[in-house]
Amino acid sequence: MVQKLREKCCLLAKDPDVGDARPELGNEIRSTYVGSYVIFFCRVEGFLEIVRVIRGDFDEPKI
Repeated sequence: MVQKLREKCCLLAKDPDVGDARPELGNEIRSTYVGSYVIFFCRVEGFLEIVRVIRGDFDEPKI
């Protein structure tokens, strides 16, 4: 699973607009799924920042 998460993060770095916008969690926060995990991320000064990775069956965090 770690390898799949890393692969998805590499894809996000190339095209960070593919995730779902999550304005309820903050400006520029987006999310995408990998299996049962959710990756929360945003663009910061031209870089991709992974904010948090959680299992999708947990309550979503306040980022």
